[in-house]
Amino acid sequence: MAEEVELNPKQKKEIAKWFLLNSPAGEIQYVAKDLRLVLNDNEVYDEAVSESFPIYNKSHMICLQMPAGAGDVLVTSFGELGENEYLDPRTAQVAIVDHVKQ
Repeated sequence: MAEEVELNPKQKKEIAKWFLLNSPAGEIQYVAKDLRLVLNDNEVYDEAVSESFPIYNKSHMICLQMPAGAGDVLVTSFGELGENEYLDPRTAQVAIVDHVKQ
């Protein structure tokens, strides 16, 4: 019979990131919710989520609505101005994006 081995926090984080980054389009929030329960470690969960969501959002080019209906912004590497800042070229506005809350 195989012996059970406890993973260290870094290994858990890397596995969690893999699941998050390989989530089907539009399903990352559901995968993250399930991972929180499976990991049962908020520190590892928070690190995995904060590292994975920006990559996932940019690779899937998600579209987020700007506050007060001022338009939409695409979260892509092409429109990225700085950390969490994205340009809406139609309105020349900069959106500050919370990747986890979308």
